[in-house]
Amino acid sequence: MRKLFLFPAVLLGFLAVFQSCSKQSPADAVAPISTNVINATIAPNGSYQLPIENSGNVTISMQASHFQVSQANLDSKSGFVVYKYVPVIDYTGNDEVVLSNTKTSIITGSGCPNNHTSNSESTATSTSYITVKINIAN
Repeated sequence: MRKLFLFPAVLLGFLAVFQSCSKQSPADAVAPISTNVINATIAPNGSYQLPIENSGNVTISMQASHFQVSQANLDSKSGFVVYKYVPVIDYTGNDEVVLSNTKTSIITGSGCPNNHTSNSESTATSTSYITVKINIAN
């Protein structure tokens, strides 16, 4: 009869201890995807530059169609990533490029403030998109 009451009491004690220490999953820390749209107008044979402050890893997700130069590089003077666009010679019309900006954050902590021996580290990634709509006109 004692075993019948002892087992549920021990089980309830374990559940109370382990429920109090929960870790945040990296998936819970991911920021929602956001999109910015930038409209730009340049002259034929002109150029366009977009400095991207607070950038992570900037890549071109969808390349422009009518470009001579379309690239994102780190500017050594400012320290920002700068997107540069030059249309093909004598082109007039519209063009569009989509840039992705992916940032990775390190999350530290055990999830249990009284547990000083079990610190864990994980990463969370967030991606934002910048759509640049370029009008090349006189």
